[in-house]
Amino acid sequence: MFPKHPKMMTDDELCKWTKLLIDRQAPESNNLDYKANIDLKTVENKIEIGKDVSSFANDQGGVLLYGVPETNSNGVPGPQTLSHCGINLENDLPSKIENILLDVIVPPLPELHVRVLTMPELSGKSILLIYHPESWNKPHMVEGYKEARYYRRGSFRSIVMKEREIEAAYSGRKISIAHASEFFNSGEFKPFPNIGRFLRVVVCPRFPLLRKQEMLEEQFKQWLDNNPPNDRRGDWIPFLDGWTFRGYPAGQYYGKQYEFQLFHNGGLCFTMELEKAVADNQYLNLNGMSTVFKETILPYAKKAFEILKINGPVATQVKLHNVQGLNALFEPGQWMQNTTYGASALLAPSLTFIEEFSLVELETNFENVLRRLIDRLASAFGIWRK
Repeated sequence: MFPKHPKMMTDDELCKWTKLLIDRQAPESNNLDYKANIDLKTVENKIEIGKDVSSFANDQGGVLLYGVPETNSNGVPGPQTLSHCGINLENDLPSKIENILLDVIVPPLPELHVRVLTMPELSGKSILLIYHPESWNKPHMVEGYKEARYYRRGSFRSIVMKEREIEAAYSGRKISIAHASEFFNSGEFKPFPNIGRFLRVVVCPRFPLLRKQEMLEEQFKQWLDNNPPNDRRGDWIPFLDGWTFRGYPAGQYYGKQYEFQLFHNGGLCFTMELEKAVADNQYLNLNGMSTVFKETILPYAKKAFEILKINGPVATQVKLHNVQGLNALFEPGQWMQNTTYGASALLAPSLTFIEEFSLVELETNFENVLRRLIDRLASAFGIWRK
């Protein structure tokens, strides 16, 4: 329907695609619904919007367009012409809708997007767009106001889910969570060398690729060849579960400074020596770590998942090896620490933590993802942002 998640599209792009749907009289379907008006004054109407939005999230995803009156062609609803579309909307309506859906639906919808669209053809009126893709955290229940039911999309409307459909959705959620944990524990990662300090970041999609995507893997390999980390080229070497990119520069990680692994299940692993991020052999430079995540790890993960067509949440495991006694180097004006003891050196030989984010969040709120990762790392030293 849309070329990408509407949250990643500009107002002009969204208006163009919405106008195209209406101009070509796109019929209602399992992922498209037209509504002439919106009314949130009654409990029944609040439940109704919860049913409609959650039904898309529990199925294949879809969009509601409010301010588009319907016409009927051979029993299939479709939109009236653009000249008949548009409604007057309150300025705070998007936030009201988000609050209602938070009150009504559990668990909360992870990728809800509400947008007001204005076009010259609407004569000062607007169209309200509410979008949610297929949820990676389904099933979602309409729980508010004692409704307590699950809905999915079907036959141009929301319908109650059957018990076996609910059970299958819960099973899928459980399996997706277990996949990342299993990958972190048993993936084909090389053991760390005995000498040297290292950073390893493993990024695993909650919904793995079910088979080898050779054509897409080749596209990413070609992209990485043209955009190598730090402009330092390398060679691709196959291993049982994927491909390894070994950078040319010499270092302590099996003779190299870094190594990038692409797994057939869509997982990624980036391992590099830490020496350039460690000052005086005893301080880990948090600004340097931020640069590594900002310029290499997160952009490369984003590009890989874009090419491999992976959606939904990803789990990211960050591991520092051979860092016992290492302290943090940071700018005091930006960070707080214990006034009596200061920052704390790491007590264990290794440090590991896991952070989750969605690929939409990585695309639309990159800085927030970066901030969370660095804040988690800083907290291990007993420091925090002002």
